[in-house]
Amino acid sequence: MAPTVRLSPDPDSEYSDESDIESIFDNDGHEGSECGSDETVFEEYPDDDEVDFEDAVNLFGGNTHPPEYYQNAVKEFDEGYYDGQDYSPGSDVLLDAIEDTWKEFCKVINRDPKESYLSLSIGILYNFFNWRLNQQVNKDGRKLCGTKKKSSLSTYWKVFRLCVERATGDKIDPKLNRKMHRALRDLAKKHGLSDEKRVNRCMTIEDLSEQIQTTLSTTEKSFQLGEIRILAVLFLLLLAPAGARPASILRLRFGDIRAVLTRDPEGGAHNILTRFTLAFTKTYLGVKDAKTFTVPENFFDPSLFLSPHVYLLGILFRHQVFKAPSLTSPDKLDTLDIHAGEKELPLPLKKEFNDRLVFRRAVKTLTGYDISMDAPITYGMMARWIRRIGEILGFEYATIPYSLRYAAANGFDQSVDISEALRNLALDHANSVPFQRHYLGREVNADTWAILRGQKPQQALIKQACSVGHSISKRRPTDLTAEQAASINTHPLIRKLELQLRRMKRGSNERVEALRRLRSEKLRLKRSLKENIRHEWTDNQAVDDIERQLRGEWNPNQAVDKGCRPQGSAQKYLVQALAAECDNTMEGYYRRRNNAINAIIIYCTVEEGPTIRRKTASSAKPQHPYCIDTQEGGPLQKALKIALKAIRVKTEKERPRYCFLCVGKALTLQPDDPLIKDLVREFYTSGDTAKHFRRRHLSVLEDHHVIYCRVCDATLEHKKHLQNHGLKYHGLKT
Repeated sequence: MAPTVRLSPDPDSEYSDESDIESIFDNDGHEGSECGSDETVFEEYPDDDEVDFEDAVNLFGGNTHPPEYYQNAVKEFDEGYYDGQDYSPGSDVLLDAIEDTWKEFCKVINRDPKESYLSLSIGILYNFFNWRLNQQVNKDGRKLCGTKKKSSLSTYWKVFRLCVERATGDKIDPKLNRKMHRALRDLAKKHGLSDEKRVNRCMTIEDLSEQIQTTLSTTEKSFQLGEIRILAVLFLLLLAPAGARPASILRLRFGDIRAVLTRDPEGGAHNILTRFTLAFTKTYLGVKDAKTFTVPENFFDPSLFLSPHVYLLGILFRHQVFKAPSLTSPDKLDTLDIHAGEKELPLPLKKEFNDRLVFRRAVKTLTGYDISMDAPITYGMMARWIRRIGEILGFEYATIPYSLRYAAANGFDQSVDISEALRNLALDHANSVPFQRHYLGREVNADTWAILRGQKPQQALIKQACSVGHSISKRRPTDLTAEQAASINTHPLIRKLELQLRRMKRGSNERVEALRRLRSEKLRLKRSLKENIRHEWTDNQAVDDIERQLRGEWNPNQAVDKGCRPQGSAQKYLVQALAAECDNTMEGYYRRRNNAINAIIIYCTVEEGPTIRRKTASSAKPQHPYCIDTQEGGPLQKALKIALKAIRVKTEKERPRYCFLCVGKALTLQPDDPLIKDLVREFYTSGDTAKHFRRRHLSVLEDHHVIYCRVCDATLEHKKHLQNHGLKYHGLKT
């Protein structure tokens, strides 16, 4: 029997937890012993000559490599790897871009880039930034956006200093740094850079409600898949209470979400708590501690537009993420209870979803769109959607995700229930300086005159006046009219480019590049014209309204018709379910909540059509005007019947001008779905049909896609099988 030696912890040690110390000496060979002891055991060997005691010491000392390994490691260690700073991938991209610009400038002045870093002077730096501000095209010949703000120039200088430090290992001389501040002021004045900072107005709850309702109900902005529209709303509702950086919300995984049924300590009905942990925040100089936010369910809310639980549960039920096999629909939640003596009933999620992102983009499939398994929605995508919805809603200022972070920061600061330390923790700030510099609204959100006079402040009025939506107007233009867009063609630059294009040989690379530049210039001029019109609209429209009122011609209730397509049945059902009123009973609330969740689940699978019909001529030749009609004899159903009859060929020589996969897709839609019109359109020639089939269907076909012809009710095995089937049964030669 081997003697046993117990390594007792030092009672005076700072780390006196016995389990921690014993874990250091764990021996895997004894974990499954019959005695079940956690003690460290040394066995006596019968013959000491057979034991290499040096190896034994190394083994029980925890070594996994011989001494030579570490001797060589010390000699070969690369200390230069740790000389520089750690930056995020985004910062590295910015540093590399500025370093490339520096190399281009050094070519212009015929100097070596690395040596120039070591011999920097105010003359070189001034002319470098002056040269950069004068550049209109990049090294590939593409037009640059240009620097418009003085703050951007200051940021460029700060990043350049990091480039110098990364290249030389030393910081720029403080005296040279002070000189550059004056040089930057002169450069900003010389190039007419604006001192105006970005508006940091807050998005109030009223503004957020309007934004969400518009996101869900508008047809001026189309999303490829209904689930993307739902995720755009869920993003806002998770960002608002957390006040987090938008990127951390977009990186949220299903494993970061916890849902629990909680007992109300005040004796009310059980509440569904949603806990989401933001682990992916700004990681410069190390990973920050993850923060968990808890959001309780709000019973008897006037509407469910602002209920994050409804949208989140809709996504969870849509993908069947709950671990309990029987928890497959929202009505099952009503029957759940909590065990006596316990406070919570967890609603665990499947572990295979732990690393799957919640916010994923839509990807093309053989016949439509589906949610991607791993491709994330980027910050740029979400920011563009939010900005566009803000334009449709009629906001004067560009709506950005940070508007909600500003609102949360100021709300936390003014709340008596949140301390300064808790506010900084929620915002990921080390102290209050970032909040005071960047988040505290420059529109003073207080009735200072009433306070000075000792009167009751009109805080609601001041809050509205300082918000993003203070000048909201549905009459504000969102797009250029046909006449305004056509006016771009008379611009001198456009005429010059079109003249050059006519002189070039068709099919040449030079002509392709010239055509690309022409299109880019047209888009740029249209954007600029739209911004100018929107900027001047407020004052111009106010003058017009005043004059009309004084002449007695003003109609304050005049409707604004923007000529968009009506909502589909699924979208109508979604909006009605979220806006439904609730009676004052828990049964009524559960019924309303479940109806809303079911509406979200249904809408997630809806494929949305184009926002606005293309006005340019195309090879497609629609045969039937669009009309909402759910009857079997309606125009859409008639067009579908004609297409179905045409794509069933009797001989392989027949060449219908319909796409059989698109027609099959139309069979799965509701009778009034506007997508039917595009799916059953007749092409101008059979060659156009084949071209569409190759571009829209064959180009996106992947090995894991299920190939199914709904017209023939046949499953096809691979790409060649699909092409042969199309030729034999539908006359489509590809």
